[in-house]
Amino acid sequence: MDQAQPNPIEQAPDQPKRPAPTTQRYSSIDTLRGFALLGILVPNIWFFAWPMVAGTAPDEIMSHTPANHLAHDITSTLFLGKFMFLFALLFGSGVIMYARKFDSSSQNACASCDYDMTGLTAEARCPECDSSARTSRITPLSKGALLWYIRCAVLLMFGLIHAYLFWYGDILTFYAVAGLTLLWWVRRLNPRLQLWGGLGLYFLGALLMTAFSGLGYWALETGRVSIDELTGNTELELKGYLGTFADALQARFFTTLQFQFIFGVFFMPALWGIMTMGMGLTRLGYLTGEKKTSTYLKLAAMLIPLGLVTTLLAYYSTHTIFERLPGFMWQALAQPIGVPLALGYGSLIIALSKLTAAKIITAPLAAVGRMALSNYFAHTLLCTTFFYGYGLGYFAQIEYPQLWLVVLSVWAFNIVFSLLWLRAFRMGPFEWVWRCLTYRQLVPIR
Repeated sequence: MDQAQPNPIEQAPDQPKRPAPTTQRYSSIDTLRGFALLGILVPNIWFFAWPMVAGTAPDEIMSHTPANHLAHDITSTLFLGKFMFLFALLFGSGVIMYARKFDSSSQNACASCDYDMTGLTAEARCPECDSSARTSRITPLSKGALLWYIRCAVLLMFGLIHAYLFWYGDILTFYAVAGLTLLWWVRRLNPRLQLWGGLGLYFLGALLMTAFSGLGYWALETGRVSIDELTGNTELELKGYLGTFADALQARFFTTLQFQFIFGVFFMPALWGIMTMGMGLTRLGYLTGEKKTSTYLKLAAMLIPLGLVTTLLAYYSTHTIFERLPGFMWQALAQPIGVPLALGYGSLIIALSKLTAAKIITAPLAAVGRMALSNYFAHTLLCTTFFYGYGLGYFAQIEYPQLWLVVLSVWAFNIVFSLLWLRAFRMGPFEWVWRCLTYRQLVPIR
C-alpha cells in the first residue's frame, strides 16, 4: 500500500539494544547519500588519475580515440555536477536533522551535550554522547549551537589535512566553511523560502562561476594566458605525483591553493544555496521520504528526461560555440544545467528506498551512506595509492574507458567494507573520530 510515511532504518535484531534517539534515521537520506558518494567518484577519478588539464581540456593530454571521447562525454553529461549537487543537498539536510536534537525546550536533556532525552528511560544513556547525567534545558540552543560549530571546526580540520596532505580536490573544507558561516542561522526560515531562496542563491553562484570561466576563456583566446596556465601546471603535477610522497606534497600545495581560492570565491554562494535548498526539502518531507512513492516516481519520470534533453543540448552547444576549450566552460555550465537531472536521480533513489523489493539495491547504498565520511576518505586512499608514484604509479597512464574499472573496484570496496563494518559497529571509523572530537570524549562505537 502506497503511504506517505517516513522510512527509518530498523535496527538489526541481533545487535545489542541501545536507546533509540529522539530523531529517526531515514533510509531515504542514507540511501541517497550513498548513491551520491559513489557517483561523485566518476568525475573525481579524472583528477586522481591525470593532471588537472585532463578534466577541462582532455584533448591536450589524452589520446584522440572514439572510446576516450565517448567515456568523457558520458561522464560530463550524466555525472559531472549532479552528484556533487546531491551530496551538498544532503549536507543541508544534515543541518536540520542535527538541529532537531536541540531546537525544542526539554525538562529532560543530557547535561553533557544538551540532547533532548524526552521519551527515554531514566537509566538510559544519551544516544549522542553516552552521558548518563540529566538536566532541565533552559536555553536549548546554548550547547546545540556550540556543538554545531565544534563539529564544523573538526570537519574543517579533516578537510585541510585531506586537501594538503592527500588530494587537492577535497570538498569537506568548503562544507565546513558553509556550516561555520551561514547554515546554522537560516535553518529556521520558512521551508519554502529556504527552497526557493536557496535555488536563487545557487544560480547566483553558478553565474559567478560561469563568468569566471568566461573570463578565463577570453584570456586564452586573446593570448593573455596559455592553456597550461589556465588549467594547472601539468609538468609540475606529472613530476610531483609520479615522485615520492614529499614530491607530491610540494606539487599539491600550489594546486590546492589555486583550487581553494577559485572554488571558495566563485562557487561558495552556490554551495550555500544548495545546502539551504536541502534544509527546505528536508522540512517539507521530500528528502526524508515522507511523500508517496508515486510522487517520487512521477517526479523522476518528469525530471530525468527533461534533464537529459537540456544537458545534452547544452553540452552540444558548448562544444560548438567554444571550440578551443569547451571542457573548461562546461565545468561551470554543468552545475546549473544539471539541476533537473540531479533532482530526477534523487527522486528515483528515494522512491526505490521506499520499496521492499528494491532492498537488494538500496540496503548496500544506505550502508555506504551511513559511512559517507569514511568512504570519502577511502576514495582518496585507494586512488592515490593506485595512481601516485609512492604507490603503484599509474598516474597519467590509464585512459578514460579503463578508468571505469578503477571506479567499479572502489565502489565494490565501499559497499563490502560498509556492510561488514556496520555488522559490528554502529558508525564508521572516521564518523566515530568526528563524534569523539566534537564531544571531547570517547563515545561508544558498538
